Amino acid sequence: MLYALGVIIFALGLLISIALHEVGHMVPAKKFGVKVTQYMVGFGPTLWSRKRGDTEYGLKAIPLGGYIRMIGMVPPRADGKVSRWPRRLASSIEDFRQVSRAEVEPGDGPREFYRLTPGKKIIVMLGGPTMNLVIYLVLTVCLLGILGTPHDDATTTVGTVSQCVFPANSAEAAKGTCASPNSPAVKAGLQPADKIVSLAGVSITSWDQAVKIIEASPNKALPLVVQRAGKDVSLTITPVENLKYANATGTKTKEAGFIGVSPTNHHYYKAVSPAAIPGQIVDQISTGARALASYPEKIGSLWNTVFHNKPRDINGAIGVVGIGRLGGDLAQSNQLDVQDKVFSLIGLLASVNLLLFFFNLLPLLPLDGGHVAGALVEGAKRGRARLKARRAPAFGPDGEPAPARPQIFVDTAQMLPVMYAVASVLILLTLLTFYADIVKPVNLFGG
Repeated sequence: MLYALGVIIFALGLLISIALHEVGHMVPAKKFGVKVTQYMVGFGPTLWSRKRGDTEYGLKAIPLGGYIRMIGMVPPRADGKVSRWPRRLASSIEDFRQVSRAEVEPGDGPREFYRLTPGKKIIVMLGGPTMNLVIYLVLTVCLLGILGTPHDDATTTVGTVSQCVFPANSAEAAKGTCASPNSPAVKAGLQPADKIVSLAGVSITSWDQAVKIIEASPNKALPLVVQRAGKDVSLTITPVENLKYANATGTKTKEAGFIGVSPTNHHYYKAVSPAAIPGQIVDQISTGARALASYPEKIGSLWNTVFHNKPRDINGAIGVVGIGRLGGDLAQSNQLDVQDKVFSLIGLLASVNLLLFFFNLLPLLPLDGGHVAGALVEGAKRGRARLKARRAPAFGPDGEPAPARPQIFVDTAQMLPVMYAVASVLILLTLLTFYADIVKPVNLFGG
């Protein structure tokens, strides 16, 4: 039940994100006078739709994306212009152009998308990714400022008691088992849930305080008082000298006193101060950019998982199905409390929106970034043409005014083969991640 609830909650959040992404395109398009004929969330058969004005609003059966349809995305074919593509591809481009322009009705000329200035085209195409960025920022600011971030502070209560003494970097230490218990904690009679009251005659108020005394006292018998079941119990413990890790990452070691215990942790959430939130957001955005840059490597790992039966990388590529399953796993986990689940689900949705922002900015058609790149090229061509026009004489040899400079448009229809190639790669990756998410899903909690 909780698993299904987690999947549904995440799916609804993702659907809302998709819907708002398309709103980000539609609102500026209509503001600039472009005729928008469809606003759809999902793909495939239409489940529900309603037409208002020029636009049909609806929901489709497959909630894996969305789109808006603007008339005149590509310009009409220029008279006398010959395509640089081979004849078969050139024919496909013209077929695509006819289908794309089929919705253009008489009188719609000024409302076609391709007639917008390059600046307005960029605003329309960046509207969707910008909406994903806004969703990420809103979710993250609310998460950090209201719920806060998780903290785990060590208490003075014993959590676990090690049975053995092994060097920290040894293979035996990873196994954690031995023929006969020999750790100082076991010999002294320490038990989980014992609260350290004093050690070596010093009153203990923090775990770090106890660690410092232990590390500085190898082979010395130390009086120890613990609180057990509400009563003080006096013990004697003798730390042994052992190889321990000297930092949290396990890259440095040191010889120090060791008794073989770990503390219980106080788990809580603390709201982040408004002044610290921007720094955390910048760190997350940098991490997201690095994650996208390493995506080709992640695809390689996914390929090995699918075709070479390698273990699934928990930090590797994942699809919509896999992310939905993560939402279900988080919701049903008995290792997380309610706050942990809320934090994880909202953080997951925020991260997806951040990655959608970066992904849609890639300068590849049919992604939004590809249209932005086309608008930038168009702007550069128009700027160069204006410079040439300024240098050209205002009148011809016959004294007549020079002909008006024709409007310059970038014919994105000519990029159809590139669009097909990129779309094919995206479909292949979608199928690959879909298969992996079903057959070998990412498991956050092991097993």
